Amino acid sequence: MAHLWHLISGAVHDGTVLTTPSRDSAPVTGPELLDRAERTAGRIHAELPVRRVGLLMANGEPWVRGLLALLRLDAAAVPLALPVAFGGMDAYAEHLRRIAEDCGLDAVLVDGSLGARILDRVRAAVPHVRFIDIAEAPARRSALPPTGEGGSTPAVVQYTSGSTSAPKGVVLGHANVAAGLDAIAAGTGWSPDDHLGLWLPLFHDMGLFSLMNALRRGSRVHLWQPGDFIRRPLRWLTEFAAAGATALPAPNFFYDHLTAAAADRGVPDGVDLSHWRFAGNGAEPVQLRSLRAFQAAFGPYGLRENVVQPQYGLAEATLIVTSGAPFAPYRAVTVDRSRLGPGESVVPLPEDAEHARTVISCGPAVDGIGVRIAAPGRRGELLPEGTVGEVRIGGPSVTPGYLGLAPQRQPFAPDGWLCTGDLGFMIGGELFVIGRIKAMAVVHGRNYYAEDVEDTVRTTPGVDRRHCAAFVRDADGEERMVVLWETAHGTERAEEVGRAIRDRLVERLGLGAVEIRAVAPSSIPFTSSGKVKRSAAALFHRTLVTADPSADRNSSKGRAQ
Repeated sequence: MAHLWHLISGAVHDGTVLTTPSRDSAPVTGPELLDRAERTAGRIHAELPVRRVGLLMANGEPWVRGLLALLRLDAAAVPLALPVAFGGMDAYAEHLRRIAEDCGLDAVLVDGSLGARILDRVRAAVPHVRFIDIAEAPARRSALPPTGEGGSTPAVVQYTSGSTSAPKGVVLGHANVAAGLDAIAAGTGWSPDDHLGLWLPLFHDMGLFSLMNALRRGSRVHLWQPGDFIRRPLRWLTEFAAAGATALPAPNFFYDHLTAAAADRGVPDGVDLSHWRFAGNGAEPVQLRSLRAFQAAFGPYGLRENVVQPQYGLAEATLIVTSGAPFAPYRAVTVDRSRLGPGESVVPLPEDAEHARTVISCGPAVDGIGVRIAAPGRRGELLPEGTVGEVRIGGPSVTPGYLGLAPQRQPFAPDGWLCTGDLGFMIGGELFVIGRIKAMAVVHGRNYYAEDVEDTVRTTPGVDRRHCAAFVRDADGEERMVVLWETAHGTERAEEVGRAIRDRLVERLGLGAVEIRAVAPSSIPFTSSGKVKRSAAALFHRTLVTADPSADRNSSKGRAQ
């Protein structure tokens, strides 16, 4: 049985180096990192026996070392989100309290990166949980129990981001994670010469398992803070290029953010991206126009064609399910967006046709993973190629289930394949993803996807921040779409743009039954990967309606302060 501690410790070497530019600390070699991890494991073991332990730190060497220490102790690592994605400390503290209760946390590893005030608030929310500061590795070793075989305990309990529902704990054993890391390596064509560049938060599955894959391969890792990229994207790009990183995972908004920054301020002199070999684009809907714009912006700086590859993955599969091959041409189909309901066969259309929607392929299934399309629901029948249905996945990297969920509530089909809740179709063995089942509304007999609505809003002239949320609301027994869009405009300008959004939704999608509300910047909740939290956005909208019950739902409103 594979054990991640043995796999990683057997792979790292002197050339495996962790650099953390955000922390301005010295690089750490693989052997030194393992030694520090064992000393940290001894410290944890001396404090109390541990079974499940939270990691509550910003990206840095302590986070990586803490993860390895937990693997050494056969304790399940429970990555915990940082407060930036939450609406306030009360919501954040409640989120952590629920996780601590759900998975029975024994301890939480911290390093001071959150700040004393936030940490005190978190401690108060989970008073029965031990907090262990691992900012520095202990100077001496302590006695450690022998490492197990990897089959007796989970390696990771990964809480989902909760874009459409409350987060759930995905249980992943050592064998699941080992298989998932092999799938990442196969899908990305990982080589011994690759260096990982990573700014994504390590508590997110894309960040966590990308890091673990690099360590499993003995590769160099350059680890930034998320804020380094978000606040100063071009400075980050300069550092990424100088580091010589060859591979990077990111959601679609990463590519849009860099492209917009380059258009606004220009690419710094001397940036050379010719070493960049693979860039995954996943965690949210992939946009073909984003890929084209990114290539146009950075091709002159050495970026090779088709370095960015669409991918589909989820925490339940230990990340990767399908992927475009390195440097493979993109494959996209243009279809009738009004014929994308479950059970419908896709209808090809010209790109400029009315109701046309271009959907990009996320590639074929990677080695070891199976993908099927079925009618939604655990007992839904399998559907033929070119028919829209729920994506199902199977393979050794797929979770055995959610923590504490009764068997009848687990999302598995009778044959054991996982029902993902995502809708898509297969053509030529490649997966085309069109949205979440819960994000689809039937309005006046037609299917509409929240992803389509959000994409239309973001591209409306005058939408200044590009942050928006679309979700379904039952209004007097009839489903309708609700759109919240963030803006710094004053009321008059916001109302003008709101009318333009409405006109564009009617023109592009034929969607008239929609409520449009402008809200203040930073009002809409997002997950750590940049996906909108639609369930939380719906709750926020409910507070707006409660505060203004006389609002006309069919007219755009001014800013909500």
